[in-house]
Amino acid sequence: MLQSALVEQGAISPSKLDRARAIADQTGETLASVLVKLGLCSDERIAHAWASLFGIRFVPGAAFPKARQMPDGLRLAYLKDKLVLPLEDGPDGLVLAMADPSDLETANAVAYRTGRCVVRAVALTRDILGWLGGGDGLPLTENRPAGAALDGDLERLMDLARGAPVVRWVDRLFSLAVEMGASDIHIESQRTGLRVRFRIDGNLSEIDSPMDGAPEAAISRIKVLAKLNIAERRLAQDGRIRINIQGRDIDLRVATMPSLHGETLVLRVLDQTAGHLDLSDLGLSEHAIASIRDAISQPHGITLVTGPTGSGKTTTLYACLRSLMSPTRKFISVEDPVEYEIEGVAQIPVRAEIGFSFAQVLRSVLRHDPNVLMIGEIRDAASAQIAVEASLTGHTVLSTIHANSAPSTISRLIEMGISDYLLATTVNAISAQRLVRVLCAACVEEAFIPAALEDRIGQHLVAGTRPVWRRARGCPSCRGTGYRGRKSVAEVMTISEEARTCIMSSRSEDVLKNVAVESGMVPLISEGLRLAASGQTSIEEVMARIGGGGL
Repeated sequence: MLQSALVEQGAISPSKLDRARAIADQTGETLASVLVKLGLCSDERIAHAWASLFGIRFVPGAAFPKARQMPDGLRLAYLKDKLVLPLEDGPDGLVLAMADPSDLETANAVAYRTGRCVVRAVALTRDILGWLGGGDGLPLTENRPAGAALDGDLERLMDLARGAPVVRWVDRLFSLAVEMGASDIHIESQRTGLRVRFRIDGNLSEIDSPMDGAPEAAISRIKVLAKLNIAERRLAQDGRIRINIQGRDIDLRVATMPSLHGETLVLRVLDQTAGHLDLSDLGLSEHAIASIRDAISQPHGITLVTGPTGSGKTTTLYACLRSLMSPTRKFISVEDPVEYEIEGVAQIPVRAEIGFSFAQVLRSVLRHDPNVLMIGEIRDAASAQIAVEASLTGHTVLSTIHANSAPSTISRLIEMGISDYLLATTVNAISAQRLVRVLCAACVEEAFIPAALEDRIGQHLVAGTRPVWRRARGCPSCRGTGYRGRKSVAEVMTISEEARTCIMSSRSEDVLKNVAVESGMVPLISEGLRLAASGQTSIEEVMARIGGGGL
C-alpha cells in the first residue's frame, strides 16, 4: 500500500523501492524505517503518503499540545515503543498520532485500554519521540528547547549523513560549484525539499540537483564535514571545509541559519589559487594599479579598499600583500575569518566567541613589530583607531571598509570618531572598487547605442578613443547569461596636499571628489565606461554594477 502511494506521488522510483523492500525483508524493519535510514525518502514524504492513503490528518509537531495528562491505561514506555501519541478527545473519539497508521493492532489496543473510540492521524517519528522524551509523562517541549535533537534523533541524523546517496549528492554539488565557477552555494530548506542556487559572476542561478532522501540528510552531511554540531538546529553556526577538486585546494566557509522549514546554509567557495593573484591579474586599469602600488610602497600610512560585499576587496588586499613580499619585512594579517593562506604572512584569525576580538588582537599584534599590517576589515571605532595608531608609529596598514565611494570613506571614518587631521596625515590612498562581468567571447556581437547616450559617455573617455560597443546574446558556453568571468574596476583616490586641506577643513564629499579628480583620480563610472568602450563588457552591465549617476 505505502509503496504504491510513494511511487504514484513520485517520491521514489520503483527500482529504489525494490532495493529498500529487499533490505526490509532481510532486517525485519518496516519499509518506512528503511527508506528513511537509507536516505531514499524523507519521513515527511512518507507521512504525507500515509495521510493520502488512509484519508487521515497529518499533524505537525508544532500542533502537539504543550502539556496534558496521559489517558488512563496508557504507559509512557508503551507509547514510545509503539510510536504513538494521544493528542486530544475529538468529537469522533481519541485522536491518536501514529508514525505508522497502518498498525491497526496498536490502534485497537489503545482503544481497548482507554475505553474510547480511536481516530487515527499521522505524525513524524521524531516529533512523537520529542513530545514523549521527557521521561516523566511531560512533553519534552517543557524542558528541552525546540530544535535540539534527542539522542535517537541524533543517531538517525548521523546515519543519514553517512548514507551513500547523500555522500554522493554532496560531493557532486561541491564539484559542480567549482566547475561552474560559483563563488557561493545557497542551500535553502523549503516545504517541498531543498532549493539549491549558485552565485556565479555575482548573480544567483537555481541548480537542478534532485536528491534522493531527506533534506536534513544533506544538511547534516555538510555540518559533519564542517565539524559543526548537527544536533543544534536552533542557532546559527559557522564552520569550514577543506576539499580538493580537480587538483585544486578549495575552502568552503559554511554558515548555517535556522529557518521555517529546517536550516538554510550558505557556503562561500574560496579557491586557494586566488590568494596567489598579483595586482595585474585583477583586471584593474594600469592607472589604478600604478596608484595602488605607489600608495602601498610608502614606508608608513593606510591604504584602504572599499566597496559592497562581494566586490573583491579582500582579494585586492591579498594581491597588495603579495606585491610587497620580502624576506626583510615582517607581515601580519588579522582576519575574520582567514580566507586565503599566504606563505610568509602570519595570519591571525579573530575569535570573538572567546573574547579574541579585532581590537584585542590588534593591540597585541603591534607588540610583535610588524612592518606591514593587514586588517581584514575596519568595522568599528576601536579597529579604526588602532589602524591610525599603527600608521602613526611607522607601519604600513592595509584594510577594507564598507563605503560607496573613495571620498565617502573619509566621512565614514569621521563618523567612527577618527579626527579629520589624523585621517589627513595617515591615509595614503583609498580604492573604491566593483566587480563587472566580462562579455562571453563565444557569443559577443556588436551593439548599437543611441547617439545622445554616446555623447554623454564621451566625456568619460580618453580623448581620441574610438569606442567598440558590444553585447552578448547568450549561449550554452555562458549558460545563456552573455557573460563569463569578472574584472575589477576601481577609482583610486590618493591623498594629495589639496585633498588633505579639504579633509582638515571638513569640506563636503563633492568638493573632495572634485579635488581628487583634478589630482588624477579616474571616477568609478569612468573606469567602467572605459571598460565597456573597449568591448570587454556592456554598458548595461556597467550601469547595473556602478550606476549611471555620473552620466
